Amino acid sequence: MVKSNTDLRTGGCLCGHVRYEINMEGSRTGNCHCRDCQKNGGGPFMTFTTPQTGHLRWISEPEGRAQASDYAMRRFCVRCGTPMTWEHLSKDDMAVSTGTLDDPVDVTILYEIYTTSRWAGIPAIPGIRQYPRGTASD
Repeated sequence: MVKSNTDLRTGGCLCGHVRYEINMEGSRTGNCHCRDCQKNGGGPFMTFTTPQTGHLRWISEPEGRAQASDYAMRRFCVRCGTPMTWEHLSKDDMAVSTGTLDDPVDVTILYEIYTTSRWAGIPAIPGIRQYPRGTASD
């Protein structure tokens, strides 16, 4: 069950097989420019939202799982291939692909990570935190 409903939203994959509810209150959204995200998303970066614990509820979970590193797993829709999550293997750390929200228009980007892999033609977003690697703790 999603705690509270202050900023309750819905999302899902391209074909609608995977669905979720997310309370965006207290979440963090950022762009990841790492090579893994570039290859997984097929573009210059992926945008992820990390909800607070208990603020995401799967209505129908993604069945696909892929692991290309020793520290994270990604989940995706097995029917249409939509990338749904990035999940740390040893920590309680999970992020959902922000583009899978039904209406992501007003989501605020707070940070950009792995900016050393940023494509030359993609400028930094002015006024937000820029991290050459993962986060300030890396």
